[in-house]
Amino acid sequence: MNKFNKFFDKFIYIFLLISPIINIFTNSLIKNNNYPLSISFILFFINFVIMFIWLIKNYKYNKVLFLFVAFLSFSLMYFFGLNKSSVLCEFINIINIFFFPISMLLFGSYNNDKINDKLITKIFILYEVIFVISSIFKLNLYDNIMASLILVILGTIALNYINNSKSFILKIISYVLLFLCVYYSNSIIMYIGIIAVLLFILIRYIKYSRIFKVDKWQKRNIAISVFIIILLIGLFPIMKITHTIKDNKIYNYKKIVEYTKYDVKMDALSRVNKKYTKGKIETFIYGVGKYKINEIDNMNIDVFDIFYGIGLFGVIVYILLVLYNTRYNNLRDKYNFSFIIALLVSFVGGVIINPSVSIYISLLYLLSKNSLTLDKQKILLVSNTYPSKKYKHNGSFVKNTEEVLKDNGFIVDKVVITKQDNIIFKLLSYIRMNILVILKGIFNNYDYIYAHYVSHTGFAPIFIKNTSANIKLIFNAHGNDVVSDYDKSKNVKRSKKYLKYAYKVVVPSKYFKDVMINDYNIKENKIFVYPSGGVDTTLFKKIDKKDAKKNAKLSSKYNYIGYVSKLEKNKGYDIFLEAISKLKDNKELKNYKYLIVGSGSEEDKFRKMVKDLKLEDYLEIRNMVSQEELLNIYNSLDIFVFPTYTKCESLGLVGLEAMACEVLVIASNKYGPTSYLVDNKNGLFFEQKNSEDLKDKILKLLKLNQEEEKKMKTKARETAIKYDSFKTRNQILDVFK
Repeated sequence: MNKFNKFFDKFIYIFLLISPIINIFTNSLIKNNNYPLSISFILFFINFVIMFIWLIKNYKYNKVLFLFVAFLSFSLMYFFGLNKSSVLCEFINIINIFFFPISMLLFGSYNNDKINDKLITKIFILYEVIFVISSIFKLNLYDNIMASLILVILGTIALNYINNSKSFILKIISYVLLFLCVYYSNSIIMYIGIIAVLLFILIRYIKYSRIFKVDKWQKRNIAISVFIIILLIGLFPIMKITHTIKDNKIYNYKKIVEYTKYDVKMDALSRVNKKYTKGKIETFIYGVGKYKINEIDNMNIDVFDIFYGIGLFGVIVYILLVLYNTRYNNLRDKYNFSFIIALLVSFVGGVIINPSVSIYISLLYLLSKNSLTLDKQKILLVSNTYPSKKYKHNGSFVKNTEEVLKDNGFIVDKVVITKQDNIIFKLLSYIRMNILVILKGIFNNYDYIYAHYVSHTGFAPIFIKNTSANIKLIFNAHGNDVVSDYDKSKNVKRSKKYLKYAYKVVVPSKYFKDVMINDYNIKENKIFVYPSGGVDTTLFKKIDKKDAKKNAKLSSKYNYIGYVSKLEKNKGYDIFLEAISKLKDNKELKNYKYLIVGSGSEEDKFRKMVKDLKLEDYLEIRNMVSQEELLNIYNSLDIFVFPTYTKCESLGLVGLEAMACEVLVIASNKYGPTSYLVDNKNGLFFEQKNSEDLKDKILKLLKLNQEEEKKMKTKARETAIKYDSFKTRNQILDVFK
């Protein structure tokens, strides 16, 4: 995809989303300024130009666009010859008229799955909010008829989406706002139009219920439609439109004609037609023009404005552009109904050539195409850890799991936090995460919410679960969110509350499964063991040690013993440093250096300890790196040390990654590593927190003969393969069945 198309995808999405705000400027300025130019027109014109450029670059039949360019050029030259001051008015009129067929061509050939029924629902609700605020405070932000038309046009799509939504909040807010819109609107178009839309949705539900099995949730949707229709009809006597009918005594045909100014419009039409028929052949070809129509009578007669405003030449080009789109694109089901009702209410309301309205009508072609995508299960992934450019390895297991789910046909949306060094940014990131989860949960019909780190991410997902129907909440426990090195832990306390709402619980190891059963009273059939995305054994494998050192920018003069983990409390870096201190004077290890890769909250404490133990000359220190860079790190090592002694160590993927690269591994003999390490088979255990024992085990491994070393490395690789990402993917897929 080229840069322009990427820009266009973002531009058109944002333009549509803020279109209700753009339309505020349209009506505000037109009412107070007789000059034909407005901020709204400028914005819609910019949109028109960008759409036109996209069509020239991407539309298969873009030659048809030159008919429009030819008409525009000849028409403006003609009106320039008649009256120079009318050219701007005619230009605006032509753009307004042709906005509909040009946008039809665009949305009929353009693809963007982000422009969907959900976006229409957001636009619909934004219109509702602005209309209600404007009505209550008498701000006159919108023209009443235009706003009514737009709400009816969008209503078929939005109300259908809202009715199918799992969120009770979305239903309540939307229908309360809708009722207020209908109540405050003085437009019979909105009242009848909204009831017609609701009737269509109801009939559609009943029709499908005869074909497919209807569950409780769908029966509830049918009941909601019936209730809203009855409510709107029952409350008709108190509506503002009712008072208007009574006050104007609109009870018969004569009064309706008088109220709608139908006779005035017909009189204006007659005078414009007279000017047209008495004109020269050029008038017949190019039309009377909007400037002259306004001089005769500034009465919007809309459809006829097209013919009389742009003449036979313009009408032919207009029809050709429309036919080119309808020839290759069809509307189905609710989109077809929405198109028909849109044309009807636009014709009645006299705004069919208003870009504010026509853009939504033409948008139906794109929405209809997007509706063809197969329904896939949707997951909202929530996590307080995720890789970033700075911290590439942080939360990599979350990203790995996300990729597994996507590769197996799930639609995965995510709200994640990357590591923040600043406490204020960290706090803001958590606030942002909770707000986004709630907003996404309201507007999206997720099947599952999959939340990593129970204590840190549980609040918003539980709120969505409790305010929605048929959303399953799956928690993934990882470490100090459910297990603590201290007796009193706020994290554990919160997790015990949150896990009561879990549909299923995912844990990284059997060790954590036992914790869930014994400490949290979670039923065993609700617990699934999945090793945090597993190990990519196609990436982590043995490579030439010389090449690895070169790529890792390590000296080829030395052999290396390494540590890869966070520099956090109880992660064991202190035990490793103590062991190094005991080994540094060992003459047998004079060609060895010690590589430490990590970062964390105890970096200052770590560096002080290095200085106190006088280890500066023996260490190579690196920050956390990406998985691709880790491949070279692991393969540069003779021994990998995993000295963790925190109860929160649920598994320890770094140990498995090193084993996949056929590196000898020494790990502490408790908690996570015990799930995969077998002493003297695929690695060695040392006594937890015992640096002396760690020193002895390092020396023991270095004394292995070639055959013993090869055997242990082979077993290590075999163990890692059991945890391979591809092989373990079914473990996470089983959770979402």
